[in-house]
Amino acid sequence: MTTTKPSFASDYLEGAHPAIIQRLVETNLEQTVGYGLDPYSESAREKIRSACQAPNAEIRFLVGGTQANATCIDALLASYQGVIAADSGHINVHEAGAIEFGGHKVLSICGQDGKLSATSVDGYCTAWETDDSHDHMVMPGMVYLSQPTEYGTLYSLAELTAIKRVCDRHHLRMYVDGARLAYALALSRQRRVPR
Repeated sequence: MTTTKPSFASDYLEGAHPAIIQRLVETNLEQTVGYGLDPYSESAREKIRSACQAPNAEIRFLVGGTQANATCIDALLASYQGVIAADSGHINVHEAGAIEFGGHKVLSICGQDGKLSATSVDGYCTAWETDDSHDHMVMPGMVYLSQPTEYGTLYSLAELTAIKRVCDRHHLRMYVDGARLAYALALSRQRRVPR
């Protein structure tokens, strides 16, 4: 049996699971309204609302991960804020400047195996806050995490909790890229990532 390593370059590099292909075959000739107004999109919205325990949430679908990241980051940051990311982070390396195009600088800091640490984020923010000229620098407003990282490493619950504490202390939002969360769930179950 040949074992292949999962690729974290992009979730668009592989085909769909056979069960999904089968469902597409079954529904291929159905005619539905487009632009997210079809019953399948509404069913997905209801499942998301239920999972988030937010029955009145407004759910919109975007065409891809880059568009989702750019839209969310732009919506969550003030015009003068940037987003902290690992130097290997997806928004820093693979999204063709989409975040910067929206007006927000990616504030790249060194990661270890693709991961940021609470200590490195805290150090970056503290250095910004104590710099006498910080009014002339991009203000950190968010921490971006790839889960799993571009190297396939996973943040543990303890690491995520520590980063969240730093975010709270420095009044930053914490944003976890949703593109590979299914990988993270599968890998964490497979590897039994420590909590």
